[in-house]
Amino acid sequence: MKALLAMVLVQFLVVFCAVQAQETAEEGITASGFHEMLLPGTNRRYTLVIPQGYSGEVAVPLVVSLHYGGRVTPFYGRGLLETLIEPALRELGAIFIAPDSAADDWANFQAEEHVIQLLDHVMELYSIDASKTLLTGYSMGGRGTWYLAARHQDRFKAALPIAGSPEPDSGSIDWQIPLYVIHGALDRVIPLGPSQAVVNQLQSSGKPIEFIVLDGVSHYEIPQYGQHLAKAIPWVKEAWNE
Repeated sequence: MKALLAMVLVQFLVVFCAVQAQETAEEGITASGFHEMLLPGTNRRYTLVIPQGYSGEVAVPLVVSLHYGGRVTPFYGRGLLETLIEPALRELGAIFIAPDSAADDWANFQAEEHVIQLLDHVMELYSIDASKTLLTGYSMGGRGTWYLAARHQDRFKAALPIAGSPEPDSGSIDWQIPLYVIHGALDRVIPLGPSQAVVNQLQSSGKPIEFIVLDGVSHYEIPQYGQHLAKAIPWVKEAWNE
């Protein structure tokens, strides 16, 4: 009986928090910091970060962060955003969003639709400079970055895949947006080779791409990527024509 009551209480709290999050999402918020949200009219979760000083009067950049693999618990995208993406790229003064994947991956049509719907919602609700958007992600999210950025070069002005496997067609795509690729030399989960091959192919065709190989770094050493991601800030600003 106690176990049943505990389960009912947990379900109630989940629903209550979801309703509260959805109400907040529909109204929009300006308070700086991390916020756990629902896309209105759905049960799709995302984490939102509002930068210090945001008022809505001045348009700010937008960074979309795609999380790594694993069992997607509530607000799973917050983990990568909080430990790597937002601290490393905070200087950009951007709004950050990190959706939870409801499609088991990022490189498929359903996930693509979900990300673009969220992008549309956030750009409608907040003051975003559409010329300053960045898509990034780690591991599964890195693969998703290759996939989604290629198909929405009108929406993302730069892409930064980290420790992610490129798609089979990534090297033959007519990239018009710049790419900044980071990969660990000792990665055994998602080996360096495919990224190196695609980068070589794109560089040989004159596409705008930077490639950073981290010597001595394996796949799960996420903190090791922070300082190297932060070094990409001047590149991001140049991609945005700042």
